[in-house]
Amino acid sequence: MVKSFHFDWAIFVSFVLLVIIGLVAVYSATYTATSDPFYYLKRHIFALFIASIAGLVAYSTPISFWKKNAYLIFLITLILLIVVLVLPSDGTGTKRWINLGFFKFQPSELAKFATVLFIAKYLERKSDKLDKFGPVIVIYAVVGITGILVAVEPHKGAFLFLIILTGLILFSSPLKLKYVLSPAVIIIPLFFLFFILKSNYAFSRLKGWLNPDPTSKEGYQPFQAMLSFAKGGPFGEGIGMGTQKLKYLPEIHTDYIFSLIGEETGLIGSLLVMFLFFIILYRGVKTSLEKEDFFTEILGLGVTYIITLNAVFHIFVNLNLFPSTGFTLPFVSYGGSSLIMSFVYIGILLRISKEATKMVYKKRN
Repeated sequence: MVKSFHFDWAIFVSFVLLVIIGLVAVYSATYTATSDPFYYLKRHIFALFIASIAGLVAYSTPISFWKKNAYLIFLITLILLIVVLVLPSDGTGTKRWINLGFFKFQPSELAKFATVLFIAKYLERKSDKLDKFGPVIVIYAVVGITGILVAVEPHKGAFLFLIILTGLILFSSPLKLKYVLSPAVIIIPLFFLFFILKSNYAFSRLKGWLNPDPTSKEGYQPFQAMLSFAKGGPFGEGIGMGTQKLKYLPEIHTDYIFSLIGEETGLIGSLLVMFLFFIILYRGVKTSLEKEDFFTEILGLGVTYIITLNAVFHIFVNLNLFPSTGFTLPFVSYGGSSLIMSFVYIGILLRISKEATKMVYKKRN
């Protein structure tokens, strides 16, 4: 007899440890930023409270709900992506946020999840045609439209994220590899040509990545990020003892929080963070591939890949292995929309594990 309830403690403990690391890192990164040393920490704790509620709701929601409403959620997301484009700019020339008064919501974060739902639902419906090229074309076309809406905000990193996410999901599906790779080989060079080389802002970030010169505007952040790791060495300068947060490295509590971890806890602390994300990746993929329901399998893989890709993009940018993209570190960075959605993903993964065990229990009895 198998118990009818299961809780994936490996995922949960890794997630909790990352949240704790985030609390310490956010406080360390911001306690000198304002006259109130707890200003950002209090706001981060409030965001964690909201995110926890969202995660609990996701954990309590049957997977059948996501399956039933996948297309509706995707449609609502497309509408929100259009709405954000007609709203006034946030003052920086970008249109990424919908201001709800007490909270700023970023539709591009929801777009990642909605994309996974669409792909999972569509592949399930076309499960008898996965040996054809048609389903791949439809998926890339729909994701491409979503990506373009995100790119013109502008958030070109999110466009690239959606294409890579889609490729990973399709690669993990029964679709033929040549069908999965063919569109991606065309889309990514076109993305580079039209959205990077044709954009002064994106091109300046590319130059900053290739030439991290502290005397240039575009190379300053990448240089300071790398300097953080050099200062940290193997064991770090000590929690709260880093100096890069003293206005040397902008956005250190969001886009560059991994650099702060590298400076204050060294290589050891950095490897610990990466190891915790690896556990979530391993357990998430393993749990998803064990599922008999095709939609659930793709959904589980999708949310696992979102968490992992966000972490990889963030870490690579901080190590100057990739141009700056504006991605936060899941569960760790000071956040709002991204933090809430990350908690939702964990809730869904734990729900998948729970429902799968119930299924095994029923079958064996």
